[in-house]
Amino acid sequence: MRLRVTPRTAPFVDALSQLAILVHKGTLAVRDTLGVDLLARGAELERLRVLHREAERARTDLLELARETFVTPFDRGDIHQLTVALAEVVRHLERAVDSGIKHRVDDLPDSMTALIDVLLRMAELTAEALPGLRDLEGIAGFPIEMRRLGVRADLARREVLTEALAARADPLRAVRLTLVVEELTTAIRDLERAATVVEGIVVKES
Repeated sequence: MRLRVTPRTAPFVDALSQLAILVHKGTLAVRDTLGVDLLARGAELERLRVLHREAERARTDLLELARETFVTPFDRGDIHQLTVALAEVVRHLERAVDSGIKHRVDDLPDSMTALIDVLLRMAELTAEALPGLRDLEGIAGFPIEMRRLGVRADLARREVLTEALAARADPLRAVRLTLVVEELTTAIRDLERAATVVEGIVVKES
């Protein structure tokens, strides 16, 4: 096994940026499930399964690169945490759509749109920010904005669950919808975790 002695930043940043793009594509697929029937959602689920496989390959390649590189541009633990957090986002997006189809959640509440909009914006910001790891310029504000969006996501989540658990709501439907919401919420938390790792990298490299 050949070990690289110098810390080459570009391969790591390029790979992380590509993984973030897969995450963004995944959120677009989730958005495209809104307002469509279960059959149409099946196509988006297949799209997410493909993205999930690509994300898992990217995760494996990134961690292998970290193992084979003698001196990494960032802390190995940070590379590992950031890689895992991003890959996990795609997994939970796929599970959210799959759960909605399996449990025949065919009438998503209007408040779900707000939650998915925040999720989409967080993924978009992440994809825009990660190339900045090359020189750490202009990404100090990224974790701050992600925390702000996390607060919005929490409010949107509570609104969805409040609507689902309303006094006259169907209890079974509420349980099914909650399963979908919790998968989306976990994806949001993974995006927040990725932003926190980026914040740590910026602090360490300052």
